[in-house]
Amino acid sequence: MKMLQVIKHICIIWCGAFLILGLPFLGSDYFQRRAAGADAVSGASVLVEKPSGEYVVLLNRALHQNTDYLEQWQLFFRGEEVSVIFEDISCSVATGDTGGQELARSFQSRLPENQMRIQTEDVTLLLSRADHGKFDVIVLSKEFADSYAAETAYQDNVDVIVLRDEQ
Repeated sequence: MKMLQVIKHICIIWCGAFLILGLPFLGSDYFQRRAAGADAVSGASVLVEKPSGEYVVLLNRALHQNTDYLEQWQLFFRGEEVSVIFEDISCSVATGDTGGQELARSFQSRLPENQMRIQTEDVTLLLSRADHGKFDVIVLSKEFADSYAAETAYQDNVDVIVLRDEQ
């Protein structure tokens, strides 16, 4: 008789735990998304088979009123040697763009500490800010620029510097 009561007690506990924990989990968004597969909101990934070694640097001339500094930054981003630039700069890079991030870190390593601040952000927000001229410098790999139609950010007050990595 005791064994039957123990089994009955275990069944009641399991049913109660399922009602308290299992049913809410089965109705949760997490479980529903997992059961349905890919969700409709997430975008497709950009797959690049072989990087081209080309990069696009967008330099906002409107934020660099001093033409001497502007010329120095243009030379700097083209990879030429420059003297000390007495101006700080903010560089924006797309989150998934590893090539652009590496190039931005390379630029940052050629400057004194804390002169260039690198911030990564979502490519849609980045290009939206570029469309409205709300950026200092944007570094993108050519593949990212092409796949997200970054040419819409090429405005009159933006210098577009195309770099080719010679390997």
